[in-house]
Amino acid sequence: MAIPKTHPEKQLSPSQLAKLILCLAYVAGPFNEGERLRFLGFHARAALNVIKSYLKKGWILVAVEHSGNGFRIDLLFRHPTSGIVRLVEVKTAKRIREVFKIQAALYFSLSGADEAVVSNGVIEEVLTPAFIERTLAQAKNTLQVLTSNPLVAARTFTPHEDACYTCAAKTCSFLQGRPGFPAKK
Repeated sequence: MAIPKTHPEKQLSPSQLAKLILCLAYVAGPFNEGERLRFLGFHARAALNVIKSYLKKGWILVAVEHSGNGFRIDLLFRHPTSGIVRLVEVKTAKRIREVFKIQAALYFSLSGADEAVVSNGVIEEVLTPAFIERTLAQAKNTLQVLTSNPLVAARTFTPHEDACYTCAAKTCSFLQGRPGFPAKK
């Protein structure tokens, strides 16, 4: 099941949708050019580590940053004997967060791969078919609320450690008092 479109011309990327699944009112925080370049450097290093690890295990690299409609799948590998195609979502964080697994499940639905994995080059988590199915059902429900009642969605704050640390929703009471946010009046 692919991610349904929210608007005929625009589809949310799996990265955007993953955070909205956790909190309907999520608003992406600013990401300046310096931070973006720094992140891209860390991500490239992590991707190289993952590629090196997979090649040592005998996997065949099929695609790097495979582009789709407003998104990029990090890595695709094929197992040389089984032919299984594995999507690998590369992360730079020291631990694998729930939002990363949600994101990988959403990419999986768009990839044509047989398996999905989240890896930081040290830790690797293979997603179960049940997790992917649950995530796709959550995505469908989330998109339904976002399209049918966007005002309710914009006011439905659900605190989650994987969303709040990058959120910039000024009206969220859970974020009040966080550095960079005004105190609630």
